Amino acid sequence: MKDNMLEYQPSLVGKIARVIIPFLQKSLPTKVYKIIYDTLYNSYKNMLRVGYFLKYYFYSIFGNKEQKLKVKLVWRLLKYTMGGRKALENAFDVVKSIESRNIEGALVECGVAEGGTAAMLALSSSILGEHKRIKWFFDSYEGLPEPTMEDYVGGKVGDFIRPLPKGSCLGTIEQVSELMFDVLNMSKSEVNLVKGWFQDTVPVEKNKIGKIAVLRLDGDWYESTKIPLDNFYSQISPGGIVIIDDYGTCFGSKRAVDEFIFENKILTTIYSDGRGGVWFQKP
Repeated sequence: MKDNMLEYQPSLVGKIARVIIPFLQKSLPTKVYKIIYDTLYNSYKNMLRVGYFLKYYFYSIFGNKEQKLKVKLVWRLLKYTMGGRKALENAFDVVKSIESRNIEGALVECGVAEGGTAAMLALSSSILGEHKRIKWFFDSYEGLPEPTMEDYVGGKVGDFIRPLPKGSCLGTIEQVSELMFDVLNMSKSEVNLVKGWFQDTVPVEKNKIGKIAVLRLDGDWYESTKIPLDNFYSQISPGGIVIIDDYGTCFGSKRAVDEFIFENKILTTIYSDGRGGVWFQKP
């Protein structure tokens, strides 16, 4: 696939937000900006949820069971994700693929934030799959670290809607625990929440995980993408899938993936998720 087909193509709402949000952040006191941003973003997600609510009833009449399940889960989990509806849809589609092909292994996400896409991986697998899979969800649970020199191109770290300073994309372990175990009633024996920076946690925990069916990376920066790839790729089952949430939006994330594929001579095709993320299958 050509690179221009993988470029980030924001929606009209996204294009408008890319102008307004940075302006508001520079112009307003931090607390006021946060209140306005959260209000606008939650209103947007609620609008999307109304759309999926209507889709659910449409597919109840005209769609198949999997279409109905997909829109139902997106509707349910939109309020818990920062990645948006297409990230949730992509997570569902990837799980559907590995379950239909009986690919062996765990579900792993590095970069959990508020837990929405992790929940989609877990829920869709439990419904579509014949066997239980162990889930491993890694995050600092303190937000993003600072980018490094490998993340910069022309003085910028990416092409995204809002600035991402240290601490952005924060979801606490308490929030994610509540979602997984209280709201969704997942078994604590099947879900592992690993707190800490990837360089400290991933090398330590990788041998406990064994084979991996899906590896979803949403760490934004070069190191946050490179560390999981270096440590986990060899454990991915043939036919397993890697999702890179930030490939089209964060320069360092794309660089880490491109370098890894080139250096390891991986013959695969990179597919767009329609919003800036990508996925590829392990040969």
